[in-house]
Amino acid sequence: MLESLTERLVLLIEPTIQAIVVVLLAWLILRLARLAIRRGMARLLETQQLTARELPNRVRTLTTLAESAVRLTLVLLTGLTVLALYGVPIGPLLASAGVAGLAIGLGAQTLIRDLIGGVFIVLEDQFQVGDVITVNNLSGQVEALTLRYTALRTLDGAYVVIPNGEIRVVQNLSRDWARAIIDVALTPEEDIDRVVELLRSVLTELPSDPELGPLVLEPGEVFGVEAIGPQQATVRLAVKTRPREQWRVARELRRRILVALREAGVSAPYPRTVTIIQPRREDEPAPP
Repeated sequence: MLESLTERLVLLIEPTIQAIVVVLLAWLILRLARLAIRRGMARLLETQQLTARELPNRVRTLTTLAESAVRLTLVLLTGLTVLALYGVPIGPLLASAGVAGLAIGLGAQTLIRDLIGGVFIVLEDQFQVGDVITVNNLSGQVEALTLRYTALRTLDGAYVVIPNGEIRVVQNLSRDWARAIIDVALTPEEDIDRVVELLRSVLTELPSDPELGPLVLEPGEVFGVEAIGPQQATVRLAVKTRPREQWRVARELRRRILVALREAGVSAPYPRTVTIIQPRREDEPAPP
């Protein structure tokens, strides 16, 4: 019995050593593939005239997807090779895997839809890792993008995972350029023309400003009166900015507009109640 056990151990030594070599080779191939993918993607995308911000995001997105595909392929091939070294017949396993894959495919239509959606997101370059997007009434920065899901980090720090098959309409707030839109509320009694000229003077100073100048692509424009209410009128203005800088520009611009309006003596609207009392006519009967 001891001799039989020894023979079995001897028979297992050779395939075990071969399996270890196969695993080490797969690990080495994976490391080399990662290096080749990253360098290849960087060289390929450098020819597409991308901006300094878009290039690293695009490289990181495509590299992650390519590495995932290579990793999955190597794991499957390594597993089948190790099983073959131990004498496990691969043919029946492949046949069984084909039947199981067909059954799983019929029952996993949602997963297939997610994968197809992820492929189109990558091919059409709808958004990349690092972009700020709005999808399904959720806004946040893209932290992860795979073929199956997209992960967002919202403003309050929540990590939201959205299946790619559920993405229908995407608002990309980080592509090419952005626009900071500001509404300024005024009392109806204010001289609108004077206020508009004041706002235009504030916008004219933006290109030469050391803080906001590098973030602004155009001086900006005052659209005019956007809305009229019973207690206030709203004047809208907009400034074209670099991607992902519209919020910073808008916050600083609101502060400067508030200071300029105060220095010009322009008051902000506030809730008011007007009571009109009419004298009673002589022929009108007195209330009971």
